[in-house]
Amino acid sequence: MKGWFATLNPRERIMVGGGGLLLILALLVGSWLSFSSDVERLREVVSEQRAISQWMENAALEAAQLRKASRGQRHASAGGASLLSLADQTAKRSGLGKAVTRVEPDGTDKVRIRLERASFDKMMRWLEELQSKHAVSINSITVDQHQDSGMVNVRLTLKGP
Repeated sequence: MKGWFATLNPRERIMVGGGGLLLILALLVGSWLSFSSDVERLREVVSEQRAISQWMENAALEAAQLRKASRGQRHASAGGASLLSLADQTAKRSGLGKAVTRVEPDGTDKVRIRLERASFDKMMRWLEELQSKHAVSINSITVDQHQDSGMVNVRLTLKGP
């Protein structure tokens, strides 16, 4: 390559050297412009990600506050009563008082209940009330049909909020 360059006359050497210099300069400018546009795009992405992160933090705080308020309402709706007494009282209010044959605790947050010859419709309304108003869920349930129409025998375990 040096030999070829040496064979050129001075005017051609200047033109080849100047062309090479312009080529290098064009590559540097092109690289710089590409780099700077990438940097700008990344700055925008970071800004968007920070906004999303801030929104998520605010949403998490709001969710925690709502969860805390919801727990307070659930406990207030239960009147601070234990799950055992809550289940017994609501069963009586639902017209299942005579059908309840056994109510016993099962650990700290569960209650086992046995109903004999209970109205299926009343039992379903009672369970819906426990779930919707008191955040009590059914852990397990066994329903057997009684010989009388519309009546059932039930063994269930309720889990408190």
